[in-house]
Amino acid sequence: AATGILLRVLMRKPMALLYQGMDRVARGDYDYRFEEIRHEEMINIARRFKAMADKIRKREQSLQKEVGERKRAEQKSRESEARTRAILDALPDIMFQFDRDGRFIDVRGETEDFFLRPEKIIGRRVEHIMPAEFTRVFKKHLAAAFNHRSLRIFEYQLSFKNDLRYYECRLVAVSGDLALGIVRNITQQVTAAEERQRLLDQLQRAQKMEAIGMLAGGVAHDLNNILSGLVSYPELILMDLPPESPLHKPIRTIQRSGERAANIVQDLLTLARRGVSVAEIVNLNQIIQDYLKSPEYKSLCVHHPGIDVELNLAGDLLNISGSPIHLTKTVMNLVANAAEASVGRGKIRIETKNRYIDTPLKGYEDIQEGDYVALKVVDHGIGISNEDINRIFEPFYTKKVMGRSGTGLGMAVVWGTVKDHHGAIDVQSAPQKGTTVTILLPATADQRIQEGEHESIEALKGNGERILVIDDVKEQRRIAADMLTRLGYRVESVASGEAAIDYVREQPVELLLMDMIMDPGIDGLETYRRIIRLYPDQRAVITSGFSESDRVHEARRLGAGSYVKKPYRFETIAKAVRTVLDT
Repeated sequence: AATGILLRVLMRKPMALLYQGMDRVARGDYDYRFEEIRHEEMINIARRFKAMADKIRKREQSLQKEVGERKRAEQKSRESEARTRAILDALPDIMFQFDRDGRFIDVRGETEDFFLRPEKIIGRRVEHIMPAEFTRVFKKHLAAAFNHRSLRIFEYQLSFKNDLRYYECRLVAVSGDLALGIVRNITQQVTAAEERQRLLDQLQRAQKMEAIGMLAGGVAHDLNNILSGLVSYPELILMDLPPESPLHKPIRTIQRSGERAANIVQDLLTLARRGVSVAEIVNLNQIIQDYLKSPEYKSLCVHHPGIDVELNLAGDLLNISGSPIHLTKTVMNLVANAAEASVGRGKIRIETKNRYIDTPLKGYEDIQEGDYVALKVVDHGIGISNEDINRIFEPFYTKKVMGRSGTGLGMAVVWGTVKDHHGAIDVQSAPQKGTTVTILLPATADQRIQEGEHESIEALKGNGERILVIDDVKEQRRIAADMLTRLGYRVESVASGEAAIDYVREQPVELLLMDMIMDPGIDGLETYRRIIRLYPDQRAVITSGFSESDRVHEARRLGAGSYVKKPYRFETIAKAVRTVLDT
């Protein structure tokens, strides 16, 4: 009992100190060292508590560090996810996640292109949302992305109401059952590429036509000089023959053959974009009605008796500024083509109307804003194939029998005439469904001038005025001199511009009849420039195997009068010379 009492007395204070220390450690004071305890046995227990407290403190510090790092990682993860969401939402691309069955798992980006909200897409399969033709292509690429773990890229198009859009899709499998799809709207790129190709095609067509036109123009110039003998001389010979002469008919036949050849040359000049020699105020309705009364139309009706022409002409049709001859040939070629395309019986509809273009049109040829006169020729014949429709304006390209149905210049001449009149042409056709040709020509507010009565040859004769003929071709000088001599003029001729200048220095003349193109040496424009330095009031008539060019216009601006295109016609040259002399 005494021992127990003694132990209790001796142990009470160390135990109290030990309890106090344990309580402090329990409250988190891991730095407490139990230094107040002096009892040997209690010191060992205190050391163990101290070691345990150190372990607990280290463990707690480690846990706190781990928790801090985890919180920082979670914060970074949230920030990264927010940035990723912001980036994905800002991208113009649309990002989809799919499973193996093509079911939408997630959608990011601008989905207005599909007119569907994400909640209407997620959870549904692609075939329930997209068209069948897209679904087939998509499923094939999705399967390949999962099977080969490769990036799949393909393009497709979708129709939205009247809008056609183009897209590029990139598919890649990111796991065994998840694929990522990135879709980009490439409509602008595709449209820009198509526009570049359209402009390139226009440029190539223009370059091709220019090259062929230069060749045709050179050939036409030489042919016109040659044809002057076939057109002009028969007219002079017929004037000398008595009415009962049996030579009248064969000579007239020679002349008509020359005139037909000259018409073909005129087609070549039109093709060379040098064919519109006269710009008059004309009405397209009158051009059409005059053609329907012409021998050419009557001949067409004989060869195609089953064709019925229906007119739908606007009563208030605006006038245009152009060449009646070329416009008539355009109408004639279009109607002839429509008739030949209509096998057996058929109907050809000719329409005219006023049309205002408020926005520039892009097609085979571009056309700007403004008032236009529209000519439309419609048939229900055999039509034109897709392979041929882009070549119909090429010279000598024809599906007809050469020599029987045409020269292959018909539509090329139409194209050249339309371009020379600053218009545009469009052709819509399909095999066995007919063809519609639409031509737009700029309208004018100017009014037509009524034609006067034709003057007689006697009224056009001269009174011995002196005329100098300037031409580098001997035959042309002779033809012009013979015609002018018959008209009562005194005529001299020279072979070059330099010779003409020397001649008028010594002997002035009332009128120059000068060729515009002379080789070698100076041309008609330069000749006239030098002569008017000597005689500022010198009158002149210009001639050429080409139609009016910039140099012809410049000569007329300097004071030259009428322009006469070769081959000469007796009445034409008589009227031109008399008009200039009387001015």
